[in-house]
Amino acid sequence: MLKLTVGVAILLIVALIGHRQTFTRLRLPAGARLLFLTGTEFILIGVALGDELIGLLDEPTIRALTPLFSLGLGAIGLIFGLGLDLRNIRRFPTRYFRLTVIQSVLTMAVVFVPFWFALSRLFDASNSAALLAALVLAASAGCTAQTSLAMIHHEFDLRDARLMGLLRYVSSLDAVVGLFALGLAFCLVHEAPVLGLAVLPGLQWYLLSLFLGAAMGFLLHGLTRLRCSEDELVVFVIGTVLLSSGIALYFKLSPLFINAIMGMLIANLPGSKDRIFGLSVRLERPFYIVFLILAGAIWRPGSAWALPLAALYLLLRLAGKLVGGFAAARASGAGEELPDGLGLGLIAQGGMAVAMVMNYYPLGSGAMTDVVVTIVLVGVILNELVGPSLAMLLLRRAGEIPR
Repeated sequence: MLKLTVGVAILLIVALIGHRQTFTRLRLPAGARLLFLTGTEFILIGVALGDELIGLLDEPTIRALTPLFSLGLGAIGLIFGLGLDLRNIRRFPTRYFRLTVIQSVLTMAVVFVPFWFALSRLFDASNSAALLAALVLAASAGCTAQTSLAMIHHEFDLRDARLMGLLRYVSSLDAVVGLFALGLAFCLVHEAPVLGLAVLPGLQWYLLSLFLGAAMGFLLHGLTRLRCSEDELVVFVIGTVLLSSGIALYFKLSPLFINAIMGMLIANLPGSKDRIFGLSVRLERPFYIVFLILAGAIWRPGSAWALPLAALYLLLRLAGKLVGGFAAARASGAGEELPDGLGLGLIAQGGMAVAMVMNYYPLGSGAMTDVVVTIVLVGVILNELVGPSLAMLLLRRAGEIPR
């Protein structure tokens, strides 16, 4: 109990400090600034606090923090969903959306098939467990980080750059495809039907997930339409997120997916969405920091296969982004306008991939779970290191950044 109390206190202190300041403000070499670009320093803090080193946030302590997991996952899902206002998406050409979906689906397919085959043979796990793990890896591979592209956009003042605008559009939306795949992955492992019908139980659970997200969205929408103070708004939002996340964990569904559906619904309904979005923006960074620390704390290699599989993941994701970007540019009808190697601008991976693997972690245990966590965290860190350089290379080839 003492370790749990100390661990939570340290989490809150670091989150508070990180909310106020960041190590990226230090004068560091360019490579180190890239390492700290998306908060990777907090993953390293988590590694230090985990049972591989100090041991304050060991596995039993982290398992006891399941309510914090559910709240954090729900908050991240809600924040992401609130950004998906269809009116803003429709401002861009329809082919942009087709391109986003095609490249993300192809990237996920390139990662999913080999890993489903490899995990089912390398680890003593059921077929459904290997399927879930492979789908989590595929969903995380489809995500693209927005932060590194925003940094390049700001540094080179690319306000009127067409290719940069497309890359930022894709990076803001391709995680949607991964989230829907993640939600489906959690449903496919259920063998008992929801409605008593023996046909397609996974689809029944998927429909239940969508229904829960929509129902929670209408509930929060109704609550926040009342005239309420800022403190009451905080209670309504956090209470609804906790309720939806708790229901999701009870039924072994994805809190991240269900709360993202809730956020999408609220974003497209009239009412208090601007106040909810403003509140979520203020809460985003501390939740994100806590999640990065917890991700580092749970990081254990789990098997001698962890690093070779992480290398395979990096190669497959790179191939998927390149093939997906090439095929999507042509299938979307925009091929003549886009450079070859479009996927080079979509390599940086970002925090949504970390949230996805954290969503997976409480459901599993053993070597395969640890390997999946290792694969994603290694992938996120290394992709964040090389992603900005590859994106700048693409933009230089397109003439949007001076050589």
